[in-house]
Amino acid sequence: MPAGRAPIATRPGTDADVPSVVAVMADAFADDPVLRFVLDDGPDPDPDRRRSLLAAFFANRLLGGRGIDEIVVPADPADAREAAAVWIPPHAPELDLSMLRAVNNLAFGAEAMQARTMALMPLLSAHPATPHWYLNLVGTRASARGRGLASAAISAVTDRCDADGVGAYLESSDPANVPLYQRHGFVVTAEVAIDGGPTVPLMWRDPR
Repeated sequence: MPAGRAPIATRPGTDADVPSVVAVMADAFADDPVLRFVLDDGPDPDPDRRRSLLAAFFANRLLGGRGIDEIVVPADPADAREAAAVWIPPHAPELDLSMLRAVNNLAFGAEAMQARTMALMPLLSAHPATPHWYLNLVGTRASARGRGLASAAISAVTDRCDADGVGAYLESSDPANVPLYQRHGFVVTAEVAIDGGPTVPLMWRDPR
């Protein structure tokens, strides 16, 4: 949160927030290096096609996490349409990503998606075994950045981590966001180089 500003209140997201969360993430991840690797088709991708695929990607991701994800949004009704975080709690069951895989297969073909999924396996297998809160997604619309909305959605759960003595984990799919996470106590513990794609910092946070 920027200095001199009052704390931003947050609340748990509900099913009614999902369309806004999908729109927020599609905007926030428009130029994300990992999702560009997964979703772009060819050396000169169509940005309109990517935006459409991002909306489908996040809609199906949230559908697969229904009842598992803990979504955090700003409490202010207007700000709730500008930023969100999607956390997965410790000991959560596995997400149902069948719809997500089906959409990706239709968009790119099963063979191409299998190759891209295999390239992501080192990233997925690096997930720590220690019980933790997993910050799967956090984003702010470009027009609302710099106001501390994403930081509030992060702190809402890291405060719980501190109270409960539980760690937290994330992959910074855009290395430019590493300083934001460092301000919340995350540290880079390793990096994973995706074959043919970007290098992704892995970050862990011990409870305070």
